Amino acid sequence: MPLDLRRRLAGRVYYGWVVVGACLLAAMATYGTSYTFGVFYDSLVEQFGVGRGPLAFVFGLQTALIYVGSVGAGRAIDRYGGRRVAAVAGLLLSAGLGWAALARSYLELLAAFGVLAGLGMAGLYVVGYATVPQWFERRRGTASGIAAAGSGAGLVTLPGVADSLIASVGWRQALLVVAGAAGLLAVLVVLLFADRHADVGADPAVEFADGADGVAEPSPEPADGTRATLLSGPFLLVFLGWMFIYAPIYVLLSHVVLYASDAGFGRSTGVFAITVLGLTIVLARLGVGALSDRVGRVPTFVASGGLVGLALLALPLAPSAPVFLGGVVVFAVGYSGTGSLLSSMLADLFGNEGLNTTFGASSLAFAVSGLAAPPLAGYWFEAAGSYAPAFGAFGAVGVLGAGSVLLAARTTRNR
Repeated sequence: MPLDLRRRLAGRVYYGWVVVGACLLAAMATYGTSYTFGVFYDSLVEQFGVGRGPLAFVFGLQTALIYVGSVGAGRAIDRYGGRRVAAVAGLLLSAGLGWAALARSYLELLAAFGVLAGLGMAGLYVVGYATVPQWFERRRGTASGIAAAGSGAGLVTLPGVADSLIASVGWRQALLVVAGAAGLLAVLVVLLFADRHADVGADPAVEFADGADGVAEPSPEPADGTRATLLSGPFLLVFLGWMFIYAPIYVLLSHVVLYASDAGFGRSTGVFAITVLGLTIVLARLGVGALSDRVGRVPTFVASGGLVGLALLALPLAPSAPVFLGGVVVFAVGYSGTGSLLSSMLADLFGNEGLNTTFGASSLAFAVSGLAAPPLAGYWFEAAGSYAPAFGAFGAVGVLGAGSVLLAARTTRNR
């Protein structure tokens, strides 16, 4: 979108809401394409002749690189701006998915889907999740919830479309369509995005009590305050909390289709569960974000993380497909609360200074859980012949993670 048109739009509405829309699209591109992997799972097992563990490693590696790459992406945004990073990230993501659709070996799939696409997702992830608190203060939770709903929108649309295309034209053509959709979303992000209020003539006083721009000036080096945050005890507790809470999330998202089949509910129920997850996330994030502005963003995050763990603990007890899908809804509500408030919680605890860098460093926690949890669950299934032990163990880990974040908040208040 040309600058003059963005300035005209900023004269009609607080431009932060347009940025929220761009962030929603970035989250949609990131998670819609990442979690579509589960729909391709059985096709890829058949195509490349590998077991569930090695194939889960592709998803785990991609997930890890999203968050390992987010460290560099966060610094790049603080230095060069989110618009430039989104443009490069969109190119990497669409190229990686397109290459994966043409892959002829497991190693090629690993490099394309696991590495190149994962690095593209990293840039869009930080843009989508860390930007909003820098444009909002008074309605930070509400705006963050709307932007984070993009991940649910991606789950609602892309996996279902991909599954239909796999049945009609095959997995390779289906993945090429997903690559094109990701590229289109990235283009829209770049067209709508603005790095600072002054870039489009927006008035920060609409959201910030002191009227100051919430976006820090670009800096070649992290500020001293950012370094102090990254080395603090509360930051370590947040890091552990995110790692433990998201372990059960990655287990369910990567294995839900296979779990539903093995439990006797049918593969179609597993695919539908992804759609249910997406719909619930979209709706719940709109409500959870607004609720957090009233009751507190950190308490809402902690309660949501605990709900994730408890829901995964209970899923193996579901006696039927409807009860199973009900458990997925409860799980998705908890997931919604955590995903909506990641960057807002950090901003509330540690401030806006160097937020992209802090957010990227925190997201390394997801790399650990994303790389380790899905393959471990796969190998555990092959050893035990059931997902129940893995779901129980990772559910307990999620509850522990919620407690770690609560302790971080209390420690920060006492500093």
